Amino acid sequence: MSKEKNFLLGQGERLTAEVKVPTGGGDKNPPYDFSFAKQRIAKNLTDVVRNLDLVPTSACPNDEVVSLLTMHPRYISKSDFPEDLLRSVGLRSIGSRSTSIKPEQWGVKKHPDNEVITEQVFVAGTKAAYHEWSDKINSWSADQKSTLQLTKVEKVSAYLAQDKIKSIPTDRDKAVFEVVIHNSNNQSIIDDFEAYALTCGAKAIMDKKRDVGGLTFIPVKAPVAKAVDIAQFSFLRVLRVMPSLRPINLVSVTRNLNLQVIVLPDGSSLNPSINAVIFDGGISDLSSLKKWVTAIDPQGIGPAHPKGIEHGIAVTSAFLFGHITNHNLARPFCNVDHVRVLDCNTGKNNDLEMVDVLDRIMNHLKANKGKYHLMNLSLGPVLPITDDEVSLWSASLDEFLSGEDILTTVAVGNDGQLDAASELNRIKAPSDAVNVLAVGACDTTGENWNRADYSCIGPGRRPGIVKPDGLAFGGSDNEMFAVLSASSKPLVTTTSGTSFASPATLRSGAGVKSHIGDDISQMAIQALMIHKAKCNGLPRVNVGWGRFETEVNKLVTCDDNEAVVLYQGDLPTGQHLRAQIPIPDDIILTGKVDITATLVIKPETDPEHPGAYTKAGLEVSFRPHSERYTIYKSGKTSKHPKTTTFFSPKNMYGKAEYDFRSDGSKWEPCLKNTKTFDAKNLKAPCFDINYHHRDSAAAAKDPKPIKYALIVSVKTHEIPDFYNRIVRSYANVLVPLRSKIEVQVQS
Repeated sequence: MSKEKNFLLGQGERLTAEVKVPTGGGDKNPPYDFSFAKQRIAKNLTDVVRNLDLVPTSACPNDEVVSLLTMHPRYISKSDFPEDLLRSVGLRSIGSRSTSIKPEQWGVKKHPDNEVITEQVFVAGTKAAYHEWSDKINSWSADQKSTLQLTKVEKVSAYLAQDKIKSIPTDRDKAVFEVVIHNSNNQSIIDDFEAYALTCGAKAIMDKKRDVGGLTFIPVKAPVAKAVDIAQFSFLRVLRVMPSLRPINLVSVTRNLNLQVIVLPDGSSLNPSINAVIFDGGISDLSSLKKWVTAIDPQGIGPAHPKGIEHGIAVTSAFLFGHITNHNLARPFCNVDHVRVLDCNTGKNNDLEMVDVLDRIMNHLKANKGKYHLMNLSLGPVLPITDDEVSLWSASLDEFLSGEDILTTVAVGNDGQLDAASELNRIKAPSDAVNVLAVGACDTTGENWNRADYSCIGPGRRPGIVKPDGLAFGGSDNEMFAVLSASSKPLVTTTSGTSFASPATLRSGAGVKSHIGDDISQMAIQALMIHKAKCNGLPRVNVGWGRFETEVNKLVTCDDNEAVVLYQGDLPTGQHLRAQIPIPDDIILTGKVDITATLVIKPETDPEHPGAYTKAGLEVSFRPHSERYTIYKSGKTSKHPKTTTFFSPKNMYGKAEYDFRSDGSKWEPCLKNTKTFDAKNLKAPCFDINYHHRDSAAAAKDPKPIKYALIVSVKTHEIPDFYNRIVRSYANVLVPLRSKIEVQVQS
């Protein structure tokens, strides 16, 4: 059991220092020698030029076309990006995506026998530039860096119109499509698309276009038969049917649950200085929740929908009170703004509702930049995520949240029972965003829990592979989730869904913030919640890091035989950050010791590069013993102590649960693992954290430091008073983060 006075230890950053650690390796043996590589790509280019010449001139802004350059799977790091090759032939990268291939050759003896993930680059340039490359490649020599980069390329191919189409309806003659354009930061490309669409009998709805990074998302009304013609536009990346919003369906039955009278708490919330926001269906003027809720209707929104109100009140109740199990409700941790983003037109064949709802969300966030600590979304597009594309919702949220310290929970969706073979049961956007906490639902509050069958599953995209991040109780047929009803009286209704697991999880985060205050960042709260999650041996794709701990006192305290330390600050550029783990010399360790570490960042993102989506990544070395060094064959001794694996993909995810690129987990924004050590093998252990950076899948030219949150637990098997001994030994360094208010326990 966690002890009430064994508080989380803060100021772990006082145990950190910047160190210089050599990085990098030698040259790789390429899969193809230069002569053979040149022969292969020359053959590719003959086909590419022939296909690109068929693209109508009216579909080619500035006579530019786009091809696909597929990298060999061994050459997908930022340093392998073929920038010199492209520049030398007058071409440029405008985006990329992940794809799976089986290369013709590997260049190494030990290699996978099946398909593996690699990077496919969208390459733009004039038709003349492609012709010149095709004409001159056979005369190239291997005496330049640019030409030698051919040996890293697996294939060059045309990007054909039919390959850009993701979905076409078969039940109607006309439809609203969402097209995604590589804008190259050039408005004329978008103007040219608008004009080209008209020649296809289509209408681009320009007042609904939205730019995120190097992509422009545009709704287009068009005859279904013209989809391929529209997709001929050279800078068009994807054409798909405009997604709709997830349906707002409450599975609810009013029951008394032996709670004939619900007694609402008196007074204000415990910490009114904390600002939270929920975007949902609205709050009734007569709702019993109004004491703690500020209802906000965005300008121009239509009248509320009764089902939207019902859903909005249930979601808000879950945030304020969690799953109701007692007739006397505890005071909410904080107040909340409820921004109504759904109206009476939602779900009525409004093809543009997805854009309208997102606009209401983003406009409110941008108008209130810096205000909120906490945010919940229990809505979003109905379509499951895909590996090769990022949705407008996810890209927009990630772009905003990378610069804000907001703990954001997002429901993963309730289609977990749909067809797994076609991945219809996969998580829904925007829960795939890398800067949010994606929440699924488990089926019971008891210890014998599992994923609720309706809860969508992972994996997420790479990077951002672990999705959902975790589960919380969301209700099931055998145990429903209890919330306050839409009545003006405090009556209980029961329901189920990830829509309620998500705000209930955010409530726990609000509890941590209420108790610790400004001594913990919202990103650190996210790290703490992931750190304390327990997966009980269940598949990572189903439960993420596990079931979240919802009891606040268990989140902010620990057992007598362990210490939990919080490190937060900035990761430097150009050097490693060495984080010492607090095991002092005056404590003689015996037996087994468990070390658990969770590291989180909130990176900027490149939506036009889904496979290289995060601009920041982490490489972490663990040095368990400060007196054990590597002795090289030359007789020299390593400058730093020996390392052992800690955050490897195998350690974190198991052998075969996820498919990874050759760069593994180095671009993942969240790392977590537990390892058990013999005490004799630990002496002044530390993590060396290397923050690396990229921009548009290539090396970043002017990287900036990035904020991080690291939680480390040290749990001993044979020292029952380990926590107190750590507190005494580090009395002038680590600070117990004592609760600023009395911890409430809702029984």
